[in-house]
Amino acid sequence: MRSRELGAYLRARRDRLSPADVGLPGGGGRRRVKGLRREEVAVLANVGSTWYTWLEQGRDVRPSAEVLAAIARALRLTGDERRHLFRLGGHPDPGTPLSWEQTGDRLQGLLDNLSPHPAVVMNPWFEPVAYNAPFRFLIDDLEALPAADRNCAYLHFTHPDWIAGHDGHEQECAAVVAKLRAYYGESVADPAWEPLLSRLRAESPLFARLWDQADVATDPGRLKRIRSLHVGTLSVRTTTMLLEEHPRTRVVVYQPADRTTQERLEELAHRIARGAIDGPANVRRLRPAT
Repeated sequence: MRSRELGAYLRARRDRLSPADVGLPGGGGRRRVKGLRREEVAVLANVGSTWYTWLEQGRDVRPSAEVLAAIARALRLTGDERRHLFRLGGHPDPGTPLSWEQTGDRLQGLLDNLSPHPAVVMNPWFEPVAYNAPFRFLIDDLEALPAADRNCAYLHFTHPDWIAGHDGHEQECAAVVAKLRAYYGESVADPAWEPLLSRLRAESPLFARLWDQADVATDPGRLKRIRSLHVGTLSVRTTTMLLEEHPRTRVVVYQPADRTTQERLEELAHRIARGAIDGPANVRRLRPAT
């Protein structure tokens, strides 16, 4: 049933395109098809013509995720159309993680409205794509760090205040690595992984040891104790939500686990709003937890 629906969907998407739409010559004489020919789609997707014909005919040929991505590009599918193609093909769409430029006012407004709860939009490599002010100052001023270092996994293993700012540091790092490996499994061939993993291995023996253990876990709802530079110890649990239009991008919200933490987060947001916290000059340094 799914194979037949996939074939019908591909035929419908092919019929709507002309050679000019995809940069192909129209050819002489009258065309017998109103859209692209199967052979033209096969060439654009770099797959065999006979194999692509079988796919449209609804045969059980089981396309890989890489082939579906190539066909999606060949047929100029939108994000919604691509996700539908992947579902019909029996694969989760790896999607394209958001960049800073793509977030826009919509996501930033959502994050700001979640204050005083810290909230961040994170890509699979633990890079914060967008965040609200409580997250920026949750431990120290994230924006005071070099842009190349603003990776939450990297900071857990290398930055003194982030190391000191998490109770049970090694346990926290183990949870980060297990989650990072889970995300790695979703897109192991993505070239963006190599620079991050190589840097972490080179700079942190702890990371290398934990990574080689090959533990995988997302560990939802785990209690985290964070030592804020500004308002003291916070007990929080994170809620993680996937963005439908960008399945590899997550919204992470830090929710207070007790009344004291709620009050301290409200104090943090209030101090930020009145300008009492605006950068690293206004914070004290943490000593490593013992």
